[in-house]
Amino acid sequence: MKKLIFLLLVAGFLFACSNNDESKRTFEYFEKNLKAEMTYEKIENVFGEPDRNIGSGINIYVYDLDDGTEIWIGYVDKIYYVYHQDKDETLLHELIKNE
Repeated sequence: MKKLIFLLLVAGFLFACSNNDESKRTFEYFEKNLKAEMTYEKIENVFGEPDRNIGSGINIYVYDLDDGTEIWIGYVDKIYYVYHQDKDETLLHELIKNE
């Protein structure tokens, strides 16, 4: 009986962790959790490390989403913009635009 309870607890923990990671790679997760005042450290804590930085002059952090689209975060000392784009770089949503 103890083994069964232990296995159920471990399976539940692993399931919860795997679902948590997947939910971070959706547009809806970024839309709900991204705030204009976030620092880079906070962005990384909430969304994980970016998949790449394609910027030159400013950082452009790119997150690959589960559906094949991308989140681009333009950042230096603050967030300048956040775009949701497809692989052809067509703008789908503008989440944040600071001047």
